[in-house]
Amino acid sequence: MHLNRWQRYLINFFLLISAIAVASLLSSQTLTPSKERHPQNDNTLAPLSAPTSDKPPPQTRPASPKNKKLTQATPGWNRNLTVDDVPYDLYIPPHYGTRDRTRHLPCLLVLPGWNFPRTSWVENTNLVDYADRYGYALLLPEMGKTLYESQYYPETQLKWNPVPGGKFIKTRFIPKIQQRHNLLHPSQYNIMLGLSTGGRGVVLIALENPGLFVAGASLSGDFSQENTPTDRLMTAVYGSFSTFRDRWQSQDNPQARATEWQMPLYLAHGTADTIVPEEQSRLFYDALIKQHQQNIEYNSVKGAGHDYTFWGGQLEHVFKFLDKDWP
Repeated sequence: MHLNRWQRYLINFFLLISAIAVASLLSSQTLTPSKERHPQNDNTLAPLSAPTSDKPPPQTRPASPKNKKLTQATPGWNRNLTVDDVPYDLYIPPHYGTRDRTRHLPCLLVLPGWNFPRTSWVENTNLVDYADRYGYALLLPEMGKTLYESQYYPETQLKWNPVPGGKFIKTRFIPKIQQRHNLLHPSQYNIMLGLSTGGRGVVLIALENPGLFVAGASLSGDFSQENTPTDRLMTAVYGSFSTFRDRWQSQDNPQARATEWQMPLYLAHGTADTIVPEEQSRLFYDALIKQHQQNIEYNSVKGAGHDYTFWGGQLEHVFKFLDKDWP
């Protein structure tokens, strides 16, 4: 059949209108839901995300000192270690930490006498045997000619190190040992032993670091320098007693700070000591007792001198005292 131009035009127009109508119908059926979507009656919805909170996420708490382990040390001797330019040795006994598991990382800080090498305790006594028996690590710093002073003065002529001895122990040595070995943390079983000037060091370190040490022992120590006003070592650090009495009788004078004392302490001194008079320990003991201090023992040993015969012979008493169940 032959169609003229107008007939073809009309047919194409009706086909276009029909196509548009069909497309519109299909589109409305696809986009319009058959029912209203509510979470409670539409199981096809994706699960809701967990509710958010304004609280910050929980943080992992730092390990308690009681959960820490010994680091950078092996059983036996760890020698010639340093903090700044000060050498120290660390001894770890066999089976360390197994004798009494309630005492975590027990460590004995051992202080030598004035200008004694740090090895003198080990070379002249059976200190290591006691450390093995009681399970204590031994920490032996080279303290040289310090008086465990807290500061230097314009008159100070005796400087063992750029940092005063007491300040060095508090601000440099203890923090580095905590960081490097996980020793000497609070709540661990930290104890001290010293002889002569090292015995003075035990007391001053305890006063400057209250609560850090459980107990200590001081043999032949000096604690009240005003009773020896011409002492050349004290004068070399603090200046003359007659001019600088306040320096001699304040922060670096253990007996003057007896009211601050907290730590259980074993004192011993020989009556025949010609280097440090026995009255130094006796007067300090009396001052502590007057303050109603508990857990202070004093052993005055008749005829004993200022030597390793006396100091080594005291170790049985010292370790029994240090090993008591102190609160």
